[in-house]
Amino acid sequence: MPNYDLIAFDLDGTIFDGPNKFMRPRVEQIMVAAHNAGVKTAVASGRPVQMLGEDIASKPWIDAYITVNGACTVRASDEKILDQHVMTGWQALVIVECIEHAAGGEVGWSVFAPGHASFNREQREMLARKNAAKGRPGASFIENSSSESGDIALMESIQAEVVKFARGVHKLGCMFNTVEERERVAQSLKDSGLADMLELALVGPTEYEITLKGVSKGAALKVLCRRLGVNERRAVAFGDSGNDATFAQSSCTFVAMGNATPEIKVIADDVCPSVSEDGVGVWLEEHLGL
Repeated sequence: MPNYDLIAFDLDGTIFDGPNKFMRPRVEQIMVAAHNAGVKTAVASGRPVQMLGEDIASKPWIDAYITVNGACTVRASDEKILDQHVMTGWQALVIVECIEHAAGGEVGWSVFAPGHASFNREQREMLARKNAAKGRPGASFIENSSSESGDIALMESIQAEVVKFARGVHKLGCMFNTVEERERVAQSLKDSGLADMLELALVGPTEYEITLKGVSKGAALKVLCRRLGVNERRAVAFGDSGNDATFAQSSCTFVAMGNATPEIKVIADDVCPSVSEDGVGVWLEEHLGL
């Protein structure tokens, strides 16, 4: 009998190494073996369903998608929504205006709503500069994802974008040019009282992902375990950055990647090798008990 009944895994920096969106063979091999032994599997990503990538969407052994930082959990077989949490467009607008005022400079915005994702030019340019600094010039994941789905767009105005979604907004993303700008924004959200209503996931030195309070990957994992009849203590989750931190608030075993930030490693139950070393596969081979 396997030691775990559910495996949840982040994508970027956990399963995906760099800009490519393909699972490495060693990782997939142990995942397939686990699924064949009765273990449930779930993606746990900041991405919406339409940006998970064709490779992930083609895997018949994935049972569920925890997407947009837990705001929408979907059954993989038919993309039926199992759980969903949205902020209204007007709530999003208040958050946006507070951040724009505090930042005092350009903000790279992303908006994720049911069936839709959009980015502004500033974020595309910031990502391009970030990739170039890392020696990875070329199209960012925005362009790559846009080529796969017509539900991804370039927005002109963040204010106009958020208020047009009558069905609500799953997640906001905001990227800044400096740490100082990001810190001013955090203080402004705190001073205004908005921070008490939100989950702020720090996914890089200058980048936040924002959902409503209580909406997170860790919270979504709890719900998914209940829906699947899985004891939360028999779940294991893998991640590498700030939007994975809430796994540590659940009763699951939280494993940080070797390439994870120090803040994630210190709250994890264990640390596996890096994504480039097939860390998820290595850890599961050693601990799954197949």
